[in-house]
Amino acid sequence: MAVLNLYLAICKDTGGARHWILILAEEGAQNGTWYHVTGGPTQGRSYKLEIQTKRVNSHGIESHHLIGQINDKDKNKLKSSAQKATLRFCQRWAVDVLSDLEKKKLVAAETSNTWANYMENDPYSDDGVVASSSASQEWVWDEQARRYRRWDASSQQWVWQS
Repeated sequence: MAVLNLYLAICKDTGGARHWILILAEEGAQNGTWYHVTGGPTQGRSYKLEIQTKRVNSHGIESHHLIGQINDKDKNKLKSSAQKATLRFCQRWAVDVLSDLEKKKLVAAETSNTWANYMENDPYSDDGVVASSSASQEWVWDEQARRYRRWDASSQQWVWQS
């Protein structure tokens, strides 16, 4: 039975929030299956889930982070999680998919919380990702993590309430 690597790929900085992609691929493969959300307010169109076969090492990708390994027989569970997650800001969507994969025990516990800490600001969302620096000192409830957090602009990361 083949084992596939699940990566969270972060695209190069183009002046806004970086695009996140979940990529499922065999070790060393040139191509893999990309799961990502495109569109949204910055592109003037509705969010859309894209599932495509593309190069793992695309020129637009800055970094790959190994999330874990998934048995080939479980790849449809990833697809199901991707299709079931609410279409929205790509980073929030990716965290939501990882959370669902945790529930299915396909990735390690706390994976989604770890990546939620790296989410960038989404000015078009009301899901707890702060939209402005003036709001960054306010604690907001994160329903997914079930705890409060605030955006620390100086370190460019979320600070979680203990």
